[in-house]
Amino acid sequence: MSARDLGRGPVVAIIGGGFSGAATAFHLARLLPAGAADIVVVEPREGLGYGLAYSTADPSHRINVPASRMTLISGQDSHFADWLEQTGAILDDAEAIAANGALYPQRRVFGRYVESYLQPFL
Repeated sequence: MSARDLGRGPVVAIIGGGFSGAATAFHLARLLPAGAADIVVVEPREGLGYGLAYSTADPSHRINVPASRMTLISGQDSHFADWLEQTGAILDDAEAIAANGALYPQRRVFGRYVESYLQPFL
């Protein structure tokens, strides 16, 4: 007897909860009908969306492209930059603003952004 025979939907297992795994889980959860599948993310870190790249606590580790070019939502290029402004996530980080005005927040801030959008689906 399969899980479907028991009235449950399929289980989608995502290995790794860094940006790619978290983004995959986010988009599946957002686009699938409620209850269509159980989404399981296997990740050793406490939060999803950070992974190795965005879990560093070192404040000198910054994203290497402007925030305006990073996004979780395809087609919304300024999504991360807009989130930074809306949440005030870099208000206490003067070093995040480059001489040309571009934003380069600490890498962990991008992880927090991804986690914040995935959180409602957890």
